Amino acid sequence: MMLSVQQIKYELLLYIKEFGGRAQDWRIGVAEDAPQALFGENGVDEAADIWCWKPALTPAAARAVYRYMTEQFHVPPAPSSGQGRCVFLFAKGKQAVAEPVPGG
Repeated sequence: MMLSVQQIKYELLLYIKEFGGRAQDWRIGVAEDAPQALFGENGVDEAADIWCWKPALTPAAARAVYRYMTEQFHVPPAPSSGQGRCVFLFAKGKQAVAEPVPGG
């Protein structure tokens, strides 16, 4: 299910609140293939790190979420981020208190 800009912002902020830490402890990016961007390009450990991704309605919507999270909430950009309609978020080295679910 593709989500609106507001839905994605809300879910990402809830995710950060649930797993804790400062905004600076997280990384955010945009990609067409979120799993490849997370696990391949950014080296996120699927089992050990905390991560999620959300499909936006359009690439422009994904960019709007990315701009909000980086400019207003001060989440640093992921080392590898590109273009696409998926927004991904991760924190390396944090212990998850619950199993992350693909896509959210």
